[in-house]
Amino acid sequence: MSLFAFLLIVFSAGLHASWNLLAKRSAMSVSFYALICMTAASMWLHTQLWTPVNVPGLPWLFFFYVLCSVSFDFCYCLGLVRAYRTMEMSTAYPMMRSLPLLLTAAVTSIAGWGEPLTPLALLGMAIVFVGCMMMPMQDFSHFKWRDYLSSKMFFIFLVACGTTGYTIFDSQAQLVLRQACPDLAKPVVSMTFYSTRGIFLSTLMGIAVLLLPGEKKNFAAFFKERDWKPFAAGGFASLTYITVLMAMNYVTNVSYVQVFRQLGLIFGLLGGIFILKERPSLPKFIGVALIITGLVITVL
Repeated sequence: MSLFAFLLIVFSAGLHASWNLLAKRSAMSVSFYALICMTAASMWLHTQLWTPVNVPGLPWLFFFYVLCSVSFDFCYCLGLVRAYRTMEMSTAYPMMRSLPLLLTAAVTSIAGWGEPLTPLALLGMAIVFVGCMMMPMQDFSHFKWRDYLSSKMFFIFLVACGTTGYTIFDSQAQLVLRQACPDLAKPVVSMTFYSTRGIFLSTLMGIAVLLLPGEKKNFAAFFKERDWKPFAAGGFASLTYITVLMAMNYVTNVSYVQVFRQLGLIFGLLGGIFILKERPSLPKFIGVALIITGLVITVL
């Protein structure tokens, strides 16, 4: 992994935690996420006007991957809405960020995408996962497996599957785009893809707002009440993912991107403690230490 990719992912991790803090402090809904997507898409719509890529002329496989990506993103949205309505951020956020780590590594290994992960990298990822799973605990004496197998965990798993799915399909879509336009600069590849993906995702989320009960009213309320949170979150989310997409062009396996995105857990933990006033615990701090250790081992 290059230093440039690392810096991009660290920047992205901070922004990701920031927009999740905004989402947690708001009445999280499908409409909220739809406005995030629409704001992000609007910020990069200009790319369609100057990109040298003939987007409609791209191979059908590109659009298939894009459709798969936005479908998984919609699953991510549904899980995120329910998770933040029923759980604290310090509990939900670590698990939503940790589970995709192993899922992505498993899927890419089975599919044979990217360079095979070394045993040391897999060990590092496992340590990161253990650290993430420790962070929701308040103390070690009250560990119970049923806390991880409750009905609320279904929504965490839905978020994890959504994250894994759109990460993998976004990586594959960019690969098709790079093969179709081999002379195109990597940042332009990422911006062209993100702009195209944003159009598809915003359309899907707009349809969801129209079809789901109560969401049209929620959508209109943000404008009526001049609530800026979803628009600010959209700006953060836009910069978050465009940097992730750029980083994908500088790694040999997309699983490395997933690993270093876990740095957002540290920002999320600090935000939960100092902004949301959630109670810190020893397992959370030990979990952070394990995450950092695992990250170091992964890149050795």
